Amino acid sequence: MLAVKGIIHGNTVIVEGDDIRDYDGKDVIVTILDYPLRQLQHGKLNLDRFVKPSERGKNVDGYIKELRSNDRI
Repeated sequence: MLAVKGIIHGNTVIVEGDDIRDYDGKDVIVTILDYPLRQLQHGKLNLDRFVKPSERGKNVDGYIKELRSNDRI
């Protein structure tokens, strides 16, 4: 059994970075992932949708600056 990642292009699955020639003629199961892989690879994922806004979160830059300004003697 082998698991590889690829991208669908037309009616073909393009496998990136793996050599699967040894499996020529074998039965396969293709699972379509529901998230856009290319957006994840290029940093276009919106992480803000996973964060709940809070008062502490709004002031985090000032808090970190205050901590770092007093960390040396």
